[in-house]
Amino acid sequence: MGERAPWLRRPARVALAAAALAFVVSLFLRNRLPDKSLILEPLLQDPIQTADGVPEPFDVTRKGFTYTVTPLFNYELWGMIVSYHHSASFVDISHKQWNDYINTKDVCVIWGRNVETGVYQRMKFRNRDFTCYYRYPDRETGELFTENCLSNNHLLPADGFVAAAVKRARKGDQVRIKGWLVSYGIKDAPYARGSSTVRTDRGNGACEVVYVTEFEVLREANAGWRTLHKMSLAVAGLALAALIFL
Repeated sequence: MGERAPWLRRPARVALAAAALAFVVSLFLRNRLPDKSLILEPLLQDPIQTADGVPEPFDVTRKGFTYTVTPLFNYELWGMIVSYHHSASFVDISHKQWNDYINTKDVCVIWGRNVETGVYQRMKFRNRDFTCYYRYPDRETGELFTENCLSNNHLLPADGFVAAAVKRARKGDQVRIKGWLVSYGIKDAPYARGSSTVRTDRGNGACEVVYVTEFEVLREANAGWRTLHKMSLAVAGLALAALIFL
């Protein structure tokens, strides 16, 4: 059986090559941190933490497990995501071992002096289970950077709508997170994961645990490159199908 549309093969090969190039380029550029000139004014302020009107402990059920959540403080944070970690990632073993299905994502964010000076553009950030790591190339950068304007946040979405918004957020996005700093654990179990309640602590226990009632992306980063990345996959699939079946 002969080819049904041989005239399409050359355009398909060109489209596949172009899509492959666009995929590789956008793979790197979609995760760039924005220039400091693009930082929104709300990110220059410190998080707001208050004790007024904090609700009583309550229970939340996720995937057949019931957790007791104990609010500690009202909390609102404006920051830029510099790295993140999905709890459902195949490289994450801790959440599944501990039957923790309420903490869906960790986001490491910076604000204040760290975004105002643009020091983050010289640095590298990454996340793993429950931890945010960062490094800077020289002493001058280290002196400019302040740990008091960075936090790793274990996010516990209040509902499906908030969970979807949290899941969509990516590196470089400027976000607003509102809810409560909490401790939580499986109901009636002797262990609960606690939250930091200051921004000046370090090491184990220094992360914020946030039961998120509102999550908003104030400014999306690299929207064009993200769109190009998705389009390149679609074009590559169509071109490959044309080469195989036509």
